[in-house]
Amino acid sequence: MESYIKKINDNVRAKHDEEGAQKIKKRYLIAGGVTLGLGLAGFVSSFITFMVLFFEYETDRAMTAWFVAIPFIIMIVAGSVLTRIGDMLLRDEVIEQNEKEKNDFKHAIQDYKIDKKKLKADADDISAILGAILGDICGSKYEFNNIKTKDFTLFDDDCRFTDDTVMTLAVYKALKECSGDYENLSQKTIECMQKVGRKYEFCGYGSGFYNWLFRKDPQPYNSYGNGAAMRVSAVSKFANSIKEVRELSKKVTEITHNHEEGLKGAEATAVAIYLAKKGKSKREIKKYIEDNYYKLDFNYEDLVANYQYDVTCQGTVPQAIYCFLISKDFEDCVKTTISIGGDSDTLAAISCAIAGQFYGVPEELKEKAISFLDPQLKDILLK
Repeated sequence: MESYIKKINDNVRAKHDEEGAQKIKKRYLIAGGVTLGLGLAGFVSSFITFMVLFFEYETDRAMTAWFVAIPFIIMIVAGSVLTRIGDMLLRDEVIEQNEKEKNDFKHAIQDYKIDKKKLKADADDISAILGAILGDICGSKYEFNNIKTKDFTLFDDDCRFTDDTVMTLAVYKALKECSGDYENLSQKTIECMQKVGRKYEFCGYGSGFYNWLFRKDPQPYNSYGNGAAMRVSAVSKFANSIKEVRELSKKVTEITHNHEEGLKGAEATAVAIYLAKKGKSKREIKKYIEDNYYKLDFNYEDLVANYQYDVTCQGTVPQAIYCFLISKDFEDCVKTTISIGGDSDTLAAISCAIAGQFYGVPEELKEKAISFLDPQLKDILLK
């Protein structure tokens, strides 16, 4: 079976590009699922008929019902085989790519020399972006293995950047390339997100966004997932007023997350970062967010004890902003956010974007976070 799947895999790879290969994989999964479902339904129906007739002493008719079940058994086997092929198709590439990316994460700093002078000069302008990236990397290890304590080290070899970092930098790239004219920002963002994002196919995209990323004519899909908020930190660098923050936030968000809660989550995050950029106090930031977006009447101990994994904006953004508000400094914001659990990399990307703008990111943490990026992402960040 495995050798047969390998032959199919090699044949698909030889004849199709990545997008075509993914379509074929999907067709196998759909065909297998439908065949398996119909087979199971038919078999169950035939088996029930057999049992009823058998207990009514209709032996001949019962045996007929049993023979009728045979095609459905064949369908079950065929469906299972098709599903297995679809599941295994391209899997070697996934494993190889993940291993390659993991090695890149560990050794990128050896292959790319950081311009420390430029990093220091740009720090104030990109502090929110650096904060988002650092929060993502530190939280990545705990996304599916929540730690529920502040007693942990920020970085180790199990940390990596995820889709949060990739999309944050894709949006940053789009904003830079507009050169101050944002009329076509939405289209530019689509182009940058697809161009950059397709190079990191296995960095953790949700299924809806993954499909959008590889479509030739991508359309918004009414999402209110927290991906809207985790990628928006660059907006504050380019906006000159809260009105412009809202306009730019909408343009980079509605191309995917056009649900009102998705737009709201992204805007609240961008506005909080902008208020921090303008030197507003935590009290002022909290009041503005509560007056316009979310109530922030949480309790840290309750969150640690009871907060669960939630990928919606309304179940992520308020908690992330709250964690920033109760933090003592940038590092404490990272640890406070991750310690409540949930979707830890995205929560930390959001809270630490605000914290990065408010506190600044300590120099040693900037360099450490950037060392996890590969050369392409470093170029987007630092050039």
